[in-house]
Amino acid sequence: MNLPEFSVNRKVTISMLTGIIVLFGMVAYFQLGLDLMPELDYPVVAVVTRYHGVASEDIENLITRRVEEICSTVQRVKKISSTSQEGVSSVLVELEWGTNLDFTAQDIREKLKMIEMFMPADADDPMVVKFDPSQMPVLVYGITGIDDTMLLRKYLEDNITPRLERIEGVAAAMTLGGLKREINIYIDKSRLEAYKLSMDDVTRMLMFSNMNVSAGHVTSGHKEYMIRTLGEFQDIETIKNTVLTSYRGTPVHISDISRVVDTHKEKRYETRLNSESSVILMVAKQSGANTVKVINQVKKELKELGKEIPGSIKFCEVMDQAHIIKQVASGTVMNAIVGGVLAIGLIFLFLRNWRPTFAVFLAIPLSIITSFIGMWLFGYTLNIITLAGLALVVGMLVDNAVVVIENTFRHLEEGKTRKEAAKIGASEVGMAITTATLTTVAVFIPMVLGGGLAGKLSTPLAVTVSIGLFASLFVALTIVPMVASVLFKQKTKKEEHEKDYGETVFERVKEKYKKWLFWTLTHRNAVAIGTIVAFIVTLIFISFLGFEFMPKGDMPMMLMSAKMPVGTSLEETDRVIKVIEDSFMNIPEKKFILASIGPSEMGGGMGASQGLGATDVNEAMVIARLVDKEDRKKSSTVIMDEIRMQIPKLNNATFEFMDLSGMMTGGMGSGGAPVAIKLFGKDLDTMKAFAKEISERIKDVDGLRDINISMKEGKPELHVLVDRKKAAQLGLAVGQIANTVRVATLGTVATRYRKAGEETDVRVRFQETDRNTIENIKNITIASPLKTQVLLNQVADITYEEGPIQIARENRMRKITITANTTGKAIDKIVNDIKKRLSGFKLPYGYFVEYGGSYQMMRETLITFLQAFIVAVILIYMIMAAQFESFSQPLVIMFTVPLAVIG
Repeated sequence: MNLPEFSVNRKVTISMLTGIIVLFGMVAYFQLGLDLMPELDYPVVAVVTRYHGVASEDIENLITRRVEEICSTVQRVKKISSTSQEGVSSVLVELEWGTNLDFTAQDIREKLKMIEMFMPADADDPMVVKFDPSQMPVLVYGITGIDDTMLLRKYLEDNITPRLERIEGVAAAMTLGGLKREINIYIDKSRLEAYKLSMDDVTRMLMFSNMNVSAGHVTSGHKEYMIRTLGEFQDIETIKNTVLTSYRGTPVHISDISRVVDTHKEKRYETRLNSESSVILMVAKQSGANTVKVINQVKKELKELGKEIPGSIKFCEVMDQAHIIKQVASGTVMNAIVGGVLAIGLIFLFLRNWRPTFAVFLAIPLSIITSFIGMWLFGYTLNIITLAGLALVVGMLVDNAVVVIENTFRHLEEGKTRKEAAKIGASEVGMAITTATLTTVAVFIPMVLGGGLAGKLSTPLAVTVSIGLFASLFVALTIVPMVASVLFKQKTKKEEHEKDYGETVFERVKEKYKKWLFWTLTHRNAVAIGTIVAFIVTLIFISFLGFEFMPKGDMPMMLMSAKMPVGTSLEETDRVIKVIEDSFMNIPEKKFILASIGPSEMGGGMGASQGLGATDVNEAMVIARLVDKEDRKKSSTVIMDEIRMQIPKLNNATFEFMDLSGMMTGGMGSGGAPVAIKLFGKDLDTMKAFAKEISERIKDVDGLRDINISMKEGKPELHVLVDRKKAAQLGLAVGQIANTVRVATLGTVATRYRKAGEETDVRVRFQETDRNTIENIKNITIASPLKTQVLLNQVADITYEEGPIQIARENRMRKITITANTTGKAIDKIVNDIKKRLSGFKLPYGYFVEYGGSYQMMRETLITFLQAFIVAVILIYMIMAAQFESFSQPLVIMFTVPLAVIG
């Protein structure tokens, strides 16, 4: 007894089996997460080493090169890139997809221990971290309503973020921007010298005057007591009254030589929402959590908290990933529904009877519900890739059922009973539809085996489609015969079937087809020549088509990175950004404009190494949240171009719009730039000159925008050059002098003020009038062990210099990258135009150019899919050869594969 026979004979069993599938399918559906993209473990490990106060070239030679050498010995390494800048070495190790990052990170840690003795003794230990996309925020709010952003941030940290972090699925709720509390002790230099004190004396006494110390136990009677000396500061007055020394029998307090001010940390950044000072609230979800569910829970909690939040505080939704997911998901689901309705409508049009149409219709929902079980078992989520797979497979799901029903009809026409027709009809075509299903699945299997980002993104789609196809095969061999044996009407004459199922209506179509087929068979040469000509013409047309890695979507967000000339002050950067903000604010399609100026918590780390986030006061980012595409007439690209025209033209300043769609698909390296020209060589000055020439040559290439060179000018600095001989004669060491200069200007955190479970830094530094000019710096006094006060200019020269630059490397060679965005033209066409412009550009020996960015990813993806296509063709041939038991017959069918290009 085969499967169709079993299904017809055991209708109740098959009905219960169907019910079980539906039950578990619905349970699996509600267990599936809903995300924008599949969760991908990007194979990137970062090694970050800090060596404070060391120039970039020294960082490169002492740390970066050695770390690169160790990392290159790790298995499955694809690329090593690094940046060396003042005080920090960052090495990014990109591995082959599928590499176990935990094992690799541990392997790198163990190998780094082998070179500890060769690393600088006073450098920090290397920190090895994995790149985790789940740390990216899924929900971003800009919050305004309190002019004092320090109070606003404290309110959020005390009342909002702890409540949000208790929600299931929330990994972290972070507040960024605004001012942070700090207690500053502004030292009056003249009074400090009058009392013969040094900055070290002040710092030391503050530290020792603010501590609680446990001192063991003591027993009295039958009780044991713990001994604790309580000496922490209880309030600001206690800090002011701290005794530093005794001068002529009178105690000298902190307040005698300084002003103690409960204020905020030095302002090095600014955040604004719609031109108002604001604080940013970011919510990150846990890995594997349902994005939409988490965001809905956060919004629900904020709505509950709204009863307690002061009315002046406003939460403005700058980025909501759930909104994007719902839009994408609803659009994809609607396409699938429309496709299913059209498929069923066409089937009904041809069959002209609800009974067989209903049997075919069952294949769609049952196959999709079965797919949910497979997706849950594979650990997939509902995202743009898996939903696209379901939408793609909808039209294929009915194919097997149609074949079974058509053959069942034939047997009914021959006079067989419903049960016999259902059994024989499904059994006869069972092998044929199985082969057809296997050949279709064979197209997708090689995609699972593909490597790189393309392989990882296409795997969920391939698996989803394959599960759906196998489910449709099962339905066609079980449920469809069972339904046919129950619902189909028993007829005794062929004419009655033709009348009931509308076959007479299509006789004219059949006759037309017969004539075309006869003409084709009698004019084989003409048909062959016409086909070949059409194929060649198609290939010519293809050469005019462009290639893209990912189509650019109309995102409701725009992100612009601004970089003023190196050395620009925060105030000047802020002034320019305000002008650009006004341009954004004048956009009718805008909802919110968020600006971040200077190195806030948004910059730094791995994000900065990828070109994301401001790293200094001369940099800024502007994020524009637009209304949805349906509510505006202009595309985001058109709006970007309009804003570009309004941005002021400034020398050595760059304003670049980020490709958010490229970043979402893992556009790692070059900050996800579509075009990246990587120039390799040895001498930085020579490379920089070549990079400028390349930029000039390509600046007017059609479709190219926002050209940027990664190598920047050095930052203006004052260098304190210690005369070691003079310093030694006065009993001073270089470290003591450097530390005094640092404490006097930048300040140092001497201790922390603790109250109600909160810690606040207590910073000691000179008052502003004693540190804001070059002369002030020269006259900094240093306490000598010889009991004398030494001026800085007595033991050191102060010179104007250019500070260290950032040195980028890739695969252990120095690199400068020229990046650019594209618009209005396919990326491969633009890169080909660039190559033509640079065809006559000759580089000396040891210098060469490579092309990266999205263009490189596109090339790798095309190669991966081409290999998958070749493997798929071979598999299809093997399956059909096994089915036909012939080596030649499958070639007749395979001949149609290249002709598909004509379509």
